[in-house]
Amino acid sequence: MHLFPMAAMGEDARKELMRQTGNLNGLWIVRATAETGDERAASPLIARVQDELYALAFTNAPRAGDCCRALGAEGRPFYVCAANLERVLAELKALGARGFIVDYDAQLAKFSSAHSLPEPGAGAALPR
Repeated sequence: MHLFPMAAMGEDARKELMRQTGNLNGLWIVRATAETGDERAASPLIARVQDELYALAFTNAPRAGDCCRALGAEGRPFYVCAANLERVLAELKALGARGFIVDYDAQLAKFSSAHSLPEPGAGAALPR
């Protein structure tokens, strides 16, 4: 088996690798905004599936924005990269998320994959 850096891969190959590995690095989440008194707070858009919470993650910003609008939520796409991955994972865990769903289509109620969140500190050892 040969290992290639993600930067050398084409966009479609990178997306497929992220779908298969359960890696948030390189995906987009929606930072939903809400009024909290005098401030506007932003936190990841979370979905409830039965009794569990999952973050919604997307392979591109337009899909993230489309889903946000379809769900009637206010928010903006936010790119998850190596520099902010651990902070995003900690935030998701603090919200009670057990994992993330990739490319949820709100109109069809379908998604391409679902993954558990990695253990704390495991996010730093991801392919670049």
